[in-house]
Amino acid sequence: MSSNSLSRMSRRVLISSCFLGAISLSIGTAVAQDDSLARIQAAGKVKIGFANINPYGYVGPDGKITGQSPELTKAFFADMGIADIEPVITDFGTLIGGLVAQRFDIVSTGMLIQPERCKIVSFGNPEYQMNRAFAVRAGNPKALTSFVALAKNPAAKLGMLTGAGELHLAELVGIPKDRQVLFPDLSAAVAGLQADRVDAVVASTVTIRQALARANDAQLEFATLTEQPADETGKPVVGYGGMAFRKEDKTLREAWNAWLAENLKNGRVAKIIEPFGFGAETLPPEGITADDACAAK
Repeated sequence: MSSNSLSRMSRRVLISSCFLGAISLSIGTAVAQDDSLARIQAAGKVKIGFANINPYGYVGPDGKITGQSPELTKAFFADMGIADIEPVITDFGTLIGGLVAQRFDIVSTGMLIQPERCKIVSFGNPEYQMNRAFAVRAGNPKALTSFVALAKNPAAKLGMLTGAGELHLAELVGIPKDRQVLFPDLSAAVAGLQADRVDAVVASTVTIRQALARANDAQLEFATLTEQPADETGKPVVGYGGMAFRKEDKTLREAWNAWLAENLKNGRVAKIIEPFGFGAETLPPEGITADDACAAK
């Protein structure tokens, strides 16, 4: 066989190999790519898990789900062509387990993005940032203006939600277990404060203000913290809230992140969440991601 014939044959083999390689890569990519968004779009329905915490996600007077997170979820899925949203209410502490067990497709309740949670689920990028505050008895008789102040008062008890991020912060500052009182939701926690079961209830500034407005009790008041609780390094903790997705539901999370970035930039997110007490100061810094929040101590 001539050298020209060998050359032509070599080129054909090379071209065929490249073509087959491209097909294999395409098939491999298709197999690796999950169908989470397509599956929901095909069904025309999505289930969202929430914990009935005003203003993040709760059942309104009309019996319909609303709040900062569900309203964002509704807008996103509407843009994806999905109008049928089925809410699934559960205790805050069972939201992640329910998501992993496929009881719903997404956690939509303003959940804080935290490293331990990031090991189990994948978060969307932050929708808001927050600091914490206390609800206390009127006049703040025990002068509870920080986690440190509460830890130093042996008679003071702190009310928190089951599974909330404040549990770890309370442990770091040295508040003993017998002075940590857990409640299934914020309404129960405020009722505990009214009944003197606890001396303070902690949550985000937005959440505490909303809870006190609903309680409409002159015997309770908002207490600004003189210092935010600190992490293991002594750095004040700033929380970031986001949607939670199953680890394998990558296309759904990526579509959400793209939608969120666009609508943070054009101001739509701010308009959607403003009625729930989220001002400009609660919007996340530009460019911050769930990975950033997950890596925070």
